[in-house]
Amino acid sequence: MAHTTPLLAGDPAALGEYRLTGRIGEGGQGSVYLGVSPAGEQVAIKVLRSSLVTTGSAGVSPEDFLRETEILARVAPFCTAQVIGSGTAGGRPYIVSEFVDGPNLQQVVRADGPLRGTRLRRLAVGTMTALAAIHRAGVVHRDFKPGNVLLGRDGPRVIDFGIARALDTSLTGEEILGTPPYMAPEQLEAASVEPPADLFAWASTMVFAATGRPPFGMDSLPAVVNRILHRDPDLGDLPELDPELAELVADCLAKDPARRPSARRALLRLLGAAGRPAGGDLLSAGTAAAAGPTTGPGTGPTTGPGSGPTTGPRTGATTGPTTGPGTEAAGPVPPAVAGPDMPLDEITVRRRSAAAPTLPAGLPKRRGPRLAAAAAALALVSAGAAYALVRAGQDDPHPPPVRTAAPRPIAERTGAPPPATADLTLPGTKAVVHENPADPVRLTYFQDLANLGSTPQVRDPRTGRFRAAGQFNETLLAPDGWTARLPLLKESTPEPYDTVRLTDPATGRVFLVRLADKPLQDFNPYWSPDGRRLLLTTFRLDGDRRQAVGFAVVDRASATAKVVPVAGLTAGAAPFMWVPGTETIARRHVESGRDGMRFYDLTGRVLRFLPGLGTTYDQEGAFAPAGRRFVTTCPEAKYHACVWDTATGRRLASFSLPVTTKVIGWYNDAHLIVRDTRRDGLRLSITDLAGRTVRALAEIPRPKGYDGASLMWIRYTATAAP
Repeated sequence: MAHTTPLLAGDPAALGEYRLTGRIGEGGQGSVYLGVSPAGEQVAIKVLRSSLVTTGSAGVSPEDFLRETEILARVAPFCTAQVIGSGTAGGRPYIVSEFVDGPNLQQVVRADGPLRGTRLRRLAVGTMTALAAIHRAGVVHRDFKPGNVLLGRDGPRVIDFGIARALDTSLTGEEILGTPPYMAPEQLEAASVEPPADLFAWASTMVFAATGRPPFGMDSLPAVVNRILHRDPDLGDLPELDPELAELVADCLAKDPARRPSARRALLRLLGAAGRPAGGDLLSAGTAAAAGPTTGPGTGPTTGPGSGPTTGPRTGATTGPTTGPGTEAAGPVPPAVAGPDMPLDEITVRRRSAAAPTLPAGLPKRRGPRLAAAAAALALVSAGAAYALVRAGQDDPHPPPVRTAAPRPIAERTGAPPPATADLTLPGTKAVVHENPADPVRLTYFQDLANLGSTPQVRDPRTGRFRAAGQFNETLLAPDGWTARLPLLKESTPEPYDTVRLTDPATGRVFLVRLADKPLQDFNPYWSPDGRRLLLTTFRLDGDRRQAVGFAVVDRASATAKVVPVAGLTAGAAPFMWVPGTETIARRHVESGRDGMRFYDLTGRVLRFLPGLGTTYDQEGAFAPAGRRFVTTCPEAKYHACVWDTATGRRLASFSLPVTTKVIGWYNDAHLIVRDTRRDGLRLSITDLAGRTVRALAEIPRPKGYDGASLMWIRYTATAAP
């Protein structure tokens, strides 16, 4: 029995002759429903998202969509979910397909691990049979990936080739559709997409099925694009598991599409008939060879042919209209929005035509021009997850004032750090963190930068367990567990303004909050000490340079933000920071050649300036937890740290630091956290304000053969709101 969720308010009760009984899933392309024909047969119906439908040149018209889907009837039902028909409802096209009761390949591998032996071989034969049938009908899939392979009781079935073909009518010669880890080089370079691109995607999918990861990784968009264009694939242990399959996969991953075999020739090789002239009922033979269950024990049917790997709302999603805390719903839930916090293998991209694309902030710059153009012009258009987001303030260019509470002083904590009582090895790494339950800070986020295949991890403050945080975002936890996710690939988000996602850990609700209008961009998020507000710095970008032009304060109670422009800012890339225990913020400022700290109220008005200080460290915050002191480099000595009184600017302490050491934050009001970059790795330690090491916090060894400057990105969060 298919896993579905109930129809939502506003969902149609029927489409054409088909009665709808539930929702199968939702993605960036549209909603997928389970329907029943007049004869009682179950079908899957995908309704195209309204944002993809247009009467102009920016999308596909209903007429073009219906005309293009007519060709899909020519695709023989060999290991595919047969397209039955199409129509329109309320101006939105839909496509009706055979319903396949089973999970998709991505779900199976994530739940049960990689496929082995006959299961893997049946998958390879069945999916190649499907591609041979699709190509014989003159169709190119264009988005072949694990999420588009369903594992039914009678073998694998390939889905969604109809959408890829129909949506192609809206794309110009400079635009593409695809999912980054499974896209061929010619797709990334906006060349003509022909059947060989499907062979490349098929081979990448087989590597994922056999090893649990695609051959070019899925860590970040620019890294994956670079590997696809310039590097050899990583086949993992596939050559040992199945040498013949590995050889075919390698041939299909050739950079030059002319060197890849056709689907028919590849199927002949899989069936052991590479030397036999093409002929006979090859597709029937492939279907027979692929027959049988591909899922492992305990993997039951969970979905029908949707546009992505989800079967309903995930954690952090809602199934109906939601409201921000303390607000009323203003209308229906907006459509799902693709966001950079989605896993890379669940994101579909469209490449926009661009005369001179520029790399978004946060992308590596030392790339060739071909990679720069490819990575910069990729725009997220869909994701395989059903997120119902409250777009707070999206229709109001001037959000209401941020709700504030009267500030209260924060008691200082100055005690000596207790000895570590637990050694925690960070998942998937050899890094060891030394902790004590009485520590006032706790490691809540890390990304292994030395491992290109790693996924950022965030730590649940309630359980202490780590979970994947998503690739394309900066994730920041508040002391009580609320999460802020800020997209790093700003130009890849569909809104004409920057956004931040807030997640309530108690309910799982996600709130999308509008920030500065593009091209301005917001970075450097800081939760207030009580976790009720989020501060971000608004920048104007000029190539690689950032110039701060203001700040934004997000109030989580109302899920709104106030964007405040500030004139006359110096020290371009320096962020605004909270001054704990007050209603003020501060930022590094250079005046008459002298470094200092300038303080502001939340309207952007300058309150005072403390000159003659050093530069602030690139860290989570210069201010101690109670806000009564802050740290900078010393003005007279670059490799000395100076601690200053917030009220008077008086120097309270100073001490020397080794050249390899840098302050990264505060442990409590009398101790700092420092990072020492060594030849053999990184070491995090707690020091007192005389520079004496008090306790080790973490050891992060350098992997053998890795000579990069960055090993790991780590964040600490206060263990409880003051």
